[in-house]
Amino acid sequence: MSDAKERQFLIDGMTICAKQWGDAGIPAIALHGWLDNAASFDTLAKVLPELQILALDMPGHGLSDHKPASGNYAIWDDLRFVLGVAEQMGWSSFVLIGHSRGAMMASLLAGAAPERVSHLICVDGLVPMPEAPENFPAQLGRYLKDFAQAGSSDKGHPNFAAALAARRAATPMSEFAAQLIVERGSYCDPNGRVFWRSDRRVKLASPVKLSFAQLQANMAAISAPSLLIIADQGLGRWLPKLPVNLLERFEIKHIEGDHHCHMDEQATEMARWIKEFLGVCG
Repeated sequence: MSDAKERQFLIDGMTICAKQWGDAGIPAIALHGWLDNAASFDTLAKVLPELQILALDMPGHGLSDHKPASGNYAIWDDLRFVLGVAEQMGWSSFVLIGHSRGAMMASLLAGAAPERVSHLICVDGLVPMPEAPENFPAQLGRYLKDFAQAGSSDKGHPNFAAALAARRAATPMSEFAAQLIVERGSYCDPNGRVFWRSDRRVKLASPVKLSFAQLQANMAAISAPSLLIIADQGLGRWLPKLPVNLLERFEIKHIEGDHHCHMDEQATEMARWIKEFLGVCG
């Protein structure tokens, strides 16, 4: 497969950037994890030539615009951008691939707009940790406090190596995977100091966290064939402990590796599973 081409979409007055692999094949939209970007899918996309993969930089990540001052980064608020991109691509339905935070968004969208998602593929993520309803006031209070103090600036890192080390310290991953993410997700000032492109508000508290009952209702609304890949040393290790009725429609695969193993050599095995799941040759 040839290298990806860069794409831009104007959605609700914001520029959403993406990487596209292939001009034909099964349409697929890929959603990256928290503080990652479209480069998260570089490795996996190259071993899935049967798919036309469009990996998005979600708002506030990668090369995409930050949200306006009044915006927030609750995961459900970003679903409009996914559907907006699909509309501009002319895709009435598509495969949805999500990693980590992107997997949470993918499962929400598959339940809320089941007619749009032909197949759901979640990598080391599925649903956010449910929150008890009685904790709603405290969660909303954290959101209000966080956003009131959101003006602090990014002090940056002295060089690319320091930024790379900081990213790997925040989320353990291979140096190769971190380099892909940091290259797209950072920039240098004239003095060579490295700053993150991501919006600092991505790290702030969400206004609301979903309850178990809400998550259960959404999962029950998913009609697409669904595949869940769990990394044995990843952040999704707790997912098999979810009630059986939340996972009953999923084909579940376990793979050796950390949270970002889809960016490393494990991508080849994942691609084989995905092809089998979608019923394509290769």
